[in-house]
Amino acid sequence: MRDWKSNLALSALVLLALYLNREIVVERLGLERFIEPDALELEQHNTAREQSASTASEQIVEREADHNICGAPIQYRCNSASQGKVKIQSANGIYTWQDDRGITHFSDRPAKQGASEYQFKSNHALDYFDLELDYGVLGQAFRNRLEARLNAVFRTYTGIIGLEAMRKVKLRIVIANNRRAYKKMLDVLGSSAAGNQGIYKTAHNIAVVEFRSESQAMRTAIHEAVHAINQAVLGNTPRWFNEGTAEYFEYIETSMNLSQLKPNGAWVRNDYLVGGLLHPNSLFEAAGSWQGKAQSVMYRSSWAFVYYLMSSQRGRSQLKHYMRLEQEDPCDLLGLTQIQFIFETREGQFANSYAQVTQQKLTAHRF
Repeated sequence: MRDWKSNLALSALVLLALYLNREIVVERLGLERFIEPDALELEQHNTAREQSASTASEQIVEREADHNICGAPIQYRCNSASQGKVKIQSANGIYTWQDDRGITHFSDRPAKQGASEYQFKSNHALDYFDLELDYGVLGQAFRNRLEARLNAVFRTYTGIIGLEAMRKVKLRIVIANNRRAYKKMLDVLGSSAAGNQGIYKTAHNIAVVEFRSESQAMRTAIHEAVHAINQAVLGNTPRWFNEGTAEYFEYIETSMNLSQLKPNGAWVRNDYLVGGLLHPNSLFEAAGSWQGKAQSVMYRSSWAFVYYLMSSQRGRSQLKHYMRLEQEDPCDLLGLTQIQFIFETREGQFANSYAQVTQQKLTAHRF
């Protein structure tokens, strides 16, 4: 009861902070997700969308300040955002089927081609999440677009691990109208706004996003929502997975029953990856190395590995195996040897397979 009351009081303080700063003129800055590293950085990168590939600086963002040195989110309740299993809710009718790539689809229309089987569920749809959103200076149209994209994220997760493994998620997101309001809200939550424009607080299951532009707010809201989804569905996860999936889903778009996941614009220019990558084995072992100069390569490498896995049926099957095992104990993490075995990263052919995907022209994934 005490935890419930404290969470309610905290939510009220956050909403009050937002209201008091709503009238402040919104500074519509150009989209900048990163902060400049110092001149001592060994590897110079360029990930800003406005700059050419020859620019020798890179901006970094530390969106997630809620991790301990082991790389897993700080434990409050290991799956605190979960509201139980996904349930069926009334709708006009939905078709489900699995295509020849092993991806499960959900639509209000039957499959036209390329499907091995489908089943019609009359007057039912899937109730994936409850969304509490204070959209600040943004309107109802922003909420509608966010809900559509979040539904696409959930459909993709369901296609990977199966409906029986999914959990309904409580999503609480506040859009701060400007930097000043954002800092005040993070003060209330006991967090620092330094170097980030969005944060998910595991202990309170709430995400706060600084508004800079509508497109940036959308991507950041999705990024932070994925952290909540991972926490609810899987429990504690290593940081390479938590940040890699959040980066992967940032650019999701949806049209009718189709979802398109474009390569993350922070790490890609002219459809090619910019900058070097850590080998996944180094990612698995780098739990305490997500600060300072190393941060950008950690984010980039985590996104690239998730992109690689989602590029093939074999990779998605490995990801399913991994996620199912992590889900078995929400408060613990799989060991290094077990993770390497699942993803076969110690096998001789892995390096060639990984290079073939990450060094070629990168394309959008469609599900």
